[in-house]
Amino acid sequence: MKKNEARKYYRSLRNQFSNNDISILSQEIFENLQKIDFSNDSNFHVFLPIKKNNEINTYPIIDWLFSLNKNIILPLVIGDDMINCKVERDFKTQLNSYQIPEPISFTEIDSKEIDVILIPMFVSDKKGNRVGYGGGYYDKFLARCKPNAKKIGLSYFRPIDCIEDIYFGDFPLDFCITPEGIESF
Repeated sequence: MKKNEARKYYRSLRNQFSNNDISILSQEIFENLQKIDFSNDSNFHVFLPIKKNNEINTYPIIDWLFSLNKNIILPLVIGDDMINCKVERDFKTQLNSYQIPEPISFTEIDSKEIDVILIPMFVSDKKGNRVGYGGGYYDKFLARCKPNAKKIGLSYFRPIDCIEDIYFGDFPLDFCITPEGIESF
């Protein structure tokens, strides 16, 4: 399957989810994520869910990581790129013009400081290649991260066999967390 076909198909499926579906599936993903050993990791890049896109609710994940005394780094889109925003436990957000929640108060940090990256996406294949929204924001960001940072995709859907149109700028995942479990690549 090509990325555009996968994006269209899985967006359509995701758009059919009710708020209750999102809540249940997000909770199952969260429970599976908790099975990974993060004891040696300190800095976690976590995306905030875009409600209109029925994205996975990451707020319980953020609360859990704070309870483990981990640092939370949120993305902030500036132009055609993202910066890394370290936030405190009581952080506040505002919606930008695209209805994406963004932190209001933060400390910018370097991408090389991030240990774990939770990545929004539609689906991955069995080799860890992912289909995101197609804007290239995460590929640019991942290129600046340290090579051993854990790249973890969060998806409602199990990996498909193959994404046909991977290119040299794509960064494969180390793990994909779905409601069914953990896929390790």
